[in-house]
Amino acid sequence: MTAADSGKRKKVPATDFGSLLKAMKEAESISVFGHINPDGDSIGAILALNIYLRNIGKTDIRLYSRDGSPGFLKFLPGSELIRVTENPETPPAELAVLVDCGGPRRAGEEMIPLIKAAKVCAVVDHHATNGGFGDIDIIDPRASSTCEILTRILEESGERMTPDLATCLYTGIMFDTGRFIHSNTTPDVFRACADLISAGANPSKIATSVYKHRSPAHLRMLGYALNNMKTAEDGAISWTVVERSVYDQLGAVDEDTEGIVEQIGAYSGCEAHIFFSQSTDGRTRVSMRSTGRVNVGKICEKFGGGGHDFAAGMRSKDPLNNIVERVITETVKALKKLKSQNQ
Repeated sequence: MTAADSGKRKKVPATDFGSLLKAMKEAESISVFGHINPDGDSIGAILALNIYLRNIGKTDIRLYSRDGSPGFLKFLPGSELIRVTENPETPPAELAVLVDCGGPRRAGEEMIPLIKAAKVCAVVDHHATNGGFGDIDIIDPRASSTCEILTRILEESGERMTPDLATCLYTGIMFDTGRFIHSNTTPDVFRACADLISAGANPSKIATSVYKHRSPAHLRMLGYALNNMKTAEDGAISWTVVERSVYDQLGAVDEDTEGIVEQIGAYSGCEAHIFFSQSTDGRTRVSMRSTGRVNVGKICEKFGGGGHDFAAGMRSKDPLNNIVERVITETVKALKKLKSQNQ
């Protein structure tokens, strides 16, 4: 962020892993930030960097995820070290590293002062909508995940890939490829995962920990979402809406909705599927997925969000019902345009 604010620093090329490795080796204190409502890629990346930094002798490391670490990711080594806030009197770190964040605000408004106060800001991300905002920007939209990029970076470092490090990185890649079924599952993904497994990552144990250890509230929320699912365009579009009051009724928290957007599109003929919900502050949240034709990333951009072509999201201060109507209208438009082009 220092470079983006002042314009004085020379931007670092996206492929220059050496600049990031050098910055991490030289910094006496380092803060690592993931995004709000974290997923497996965000938490996996935070914890992978923590392990790497400790392995090269760093001791002043601060890990931040404003909403903590989801329960289904608590098995990852070092998850108990993640902070949700910071004492205002704590001196800022020399180096701030943001992982899986398409912009500084993705880390949370509360974290921005800590990021701005760092002497150097580095960004490691794979979102196409990330235009770069750090002194060191390593952004590769072709990568499946931030953890895939970090795998390449840490391999270049020459440090030994330990089982704990491999576990964190594998978890992030597995998560952002949707268990290796999304279109971002490439030969490079499997090559990286093969190396991580050779280094000690256990695919069966990791998948079981992430997907088979959910809370009963998650199952109740999934049931509600499926029971209240709606469709349009002969089933080509599906969506469900969960108001905040439903969370209270089901005894659910935000992490209990993880993965539900994929489930409401798990039927033949679905082109785009959408999960609408509300955060604790009343903001509308939208998570969109596509089976490969409808560019949901462009739809989300129209509402101030973003992500990838076939997996994107957004937040809005507008009322839930208003956003639902507008997003469904845009999705129908996009689908009809595709159909007309193919006629």
